[in-house]
Amino acid sequence: MEPAEVMYQRLIEPIEEKMIGIVGRIVRDPDEAADVFQDVLAEIWARLRRINRHPNPRGYILRICISRSYDALRRRAHRRRREKRLARQSLESIPAAPPNCPTEGLRAKIRDLIGLLPPQQGKAVLLRLLDETSYRDIARILGCSEASARVHFSRGKERLGRLLQRRGWAEGTGA
Repeated sequence: MEPAEVMYQRLIEPIEEKMIGIVGRIVRDPDEAADVFQDVLAEIWARLRRINRHPNPRGYILRICISRSYDALRRRAHRRRREKRLARQSLESIPAAPPNCPTEGLRAKIRDLIGLLPPQQGKAVLLRLLDETSYRDIARILGCSEASARVHFSRGKERLGRLLQRRGWAEGTGA
């Protein structure tokens, strides 16, 4: 029986470009496609003996590429739905001011302005200011590092302040 490394080279090298093309066309995002391709290679390595015994090993390998690529698309769609739901819940959780309160209109305007922020910044601002979510949890929800979560929050808060000032809604400007 041939060693696993030789078997791997014999099965992968002839179709590697085709594998990369399939993953890239399905996933479309180059960074995500590179991650998916690495997952595909890891799975092929784990199933190498089974693939080698398969009547059509190249077809089996290409099927793994296709399956893992569509799995990535489903995860991406699920993540986006979860983020939209979270953003919607956070927007709805901004407490309304009591009637005739001078800040009642400001709260509604802030809610609208948060919707104008880039998605990652808006979510970070909502999570941090309204839900007092930790940066670690924000990073997990946004799918980024904790440092990136801090940057998203900081930039989102800055941008929100500028938007408020431009519209004359900031404190002391007659909101």
